[in-house]
Amino acid sequence: MAPYIPQNYLPNLKKYKYQAIDKSFISKYVLAEYWNQLVKIFPLTMAANMVTLLGSLHVIVAVVLNQIYAPNLVETCPSWVYFAYSACIWIYGSFDAVDGKQARRTGTASPLGELFDHGCDSLVVSLIMILYASTCQLGETWWTVALVFFALTNFYMSTMEEYHTHILFLGYFSGPVEGIISFSLSTLATGILGPEFWATSAYSLLPLPASVTDMLPPLTMAQSVIVGMGIMLVPTVFASFSNIAKACREQKKSVAGAFADAIPFFASIASCALWLHASPEIRTQHLVVFLMFVGFAFSYIVGRVIVAHVTGAPFPKLNRMHIPIFFGTANAIAPSIGLAKMFDGPNELVLIWICLAYTAIQYAHFALEVIDTICTYLDINCLTIKKKPAGETKKSE
Repeated sequence: MAPYIPQNYLPNLKKYKYQAIDKSFISKYVLAEYWNQLVKIFPLTMAANMVTLLGSLHVIVAVVLNQIYAPNLVETCPSWVYFAYSACIWIYGSFDAVDGKQARRTGTASPLGELFDHGCDSLVVSLIMILYASTCQLGETWWTVALVFFALTNFYMSTMEEYHTHILFLGYFSGPVEGIISFSLSTLATGILGPEFWATSAYSLLPLPASVTDMLPPLTMAQSVIVGMGIMLVPTVFASFSNIAKACREQKKSVAGAFADAIPFFASIASCALWLHASPEIRTQHLVVFLMFVGFAFSYIVGRVIVAHVTGAPFPKLNRMHIPIFFGTANAIAPSIGLAKMFDGPNELVLIWICLAYTAIQYAHFALEVIDTICTYLDINCLTIKKKPAGETKKSE
């Protein structure tokens, strides 16, 4: 098996410099001081990646609670469960915001930090969407599918944009800041008001006469949030492509070639949607398992892009994580072209569990191999701070 980071690209790790542009007013004027004080609770002996990991584990705890109390994403949970969701999402977002500050104050900033941070984020994003779908009692429906796929698309485009521009752009409304605040407050409000609020008509908040609202398609408060996400995604994706095009022209690279890098991702998303359309029983009865499988596959695909970004390697296109997605879709649509399914009925659920196991194991292998390779080359540890001989300790930035 070829290494995830070829030897000739390893030297680029020492040249890499993280760059970001954050246009969020909330980050700058509301949360900046909170984050500056929060980071001080972590001892200088704690590695930044440990801060990242601890934050991400809070989301795992919330998902475990969700599968205990609302496995079908429609059950009403005790109020304290929604409060727990809110706290876990807020803690995750807060720790994610200060892990970079912890790296700088301990003098341990490295490309591994960005890889570890984005790797955890890519795993967590679909889980938070599942929590939100459960909070709104969307159930195992196309609304939940859209919610997760919109979030994955936004994350992927941001990562692809960073690869080509060498800058992480965070707009006036971004997932790591405003998104986390929105989902944390939404789950908190649900614990107070109850999930029934999300089933009320979205038009009830608008000063429109009944004669007008009766002509509009039914839309609940929960559904209106997803529609809003879809609408906001359009200019976000357009901005990403625009920034990529500008960067390619400045670097004398092919704009069409860069745009083509997005094809495998969108083909994968479309393939997953086609699979669910062809196998409605999977969508209506086993959607959470399916989305977890997709989440691991997505994290691997994004992880390969981030590795290529920090090492200056070519953009990764098709990889082994596309195999279960395309195979599963081919199996699902086989009857529509006159062929028999290899995995039919209950066996298709077995296939999804196999895909989940395959993607989880493959992602774990990828993560551990990349971490080991980078730690060995840069002579650092991942979750602890490696003691340096006197005089070699880096100064905090």
